[in-house]
Amino acid sequence: MKKRNLKGIAAGVLALTMMVSAPTVAFAQDGGVAAYTQTQAAKKTETVKKAKPKAQEVGKVTCTSAGKVNISFKQKVTYTDALKAVIKDEDGKEIFCKISKKNKSLLTVSVSGLVKGQKYTLVIEGILGKDSTEAVVVNKVFTAKGMKTQSKVGKASVEKKKFLVLKMKSSAYYKDATVTVKDADGKICDAKIVKKAKGNVKVQITGMKKGINNPIG
Repeated sequence: MKKRNLKGIAAGVLALTMMVSAPTVAFAQDGGVAAYTQTQAAKKTETVKKAKPKAQEVGKVTCTSAGKVNISFKQKVTYTDALKAVIKDEDGKEIFCKISKKNKSLLTVSVSGLVKGQKYTLVIEGILGKDSTEAVVVNKVFTAKGMKTQSKVGKASVEKKKFLVLKMKSSAYYKDATVTVKDADGKICDAKIVKKAKGNVKVQITGMKKGINNPIG
């Protein structure tokens, strides 16, 4: 009789142990699911934080006759050591340029060869994005205005037998200007520029003869 009671007590203790353990296992499983969900939420939050930085907004782009392109920004900007500017024409051809001046709201690029009235694309690298520590690329299409461009010669007229006046089709600017004149046989004539203006050039030619074509270079 005592042996049966002991067995019954042992069985009861075992059953009680199983009843107590079961919820504990279930709770542990629920905790694992909760931990997994929190990890996923953390990853989503991190993804949001790593959103692509916004590019800085460019204001006006102005050109000067000295070959400067000034780029203003609508807000203060921060530059990196990798700052670089590139100018391309409408065919995608890159035109040599270099950054000559910069401050928090203005960037100046020196360039030559831009044609007045034509559109160009300015690409700037090495500027931090809005409220970001990552660099962005800034693109801006602009029209060249006020730039020096290649002047084309229009009409040529003879004045007082030894002077030749070349009329320009557009305003001309000069730097170390020279002139070369050859006779019909290809012989170089003695010639020099005696007057320069935006609209014309006056050249003095020694020994110029009537009725003879003289190529000018």
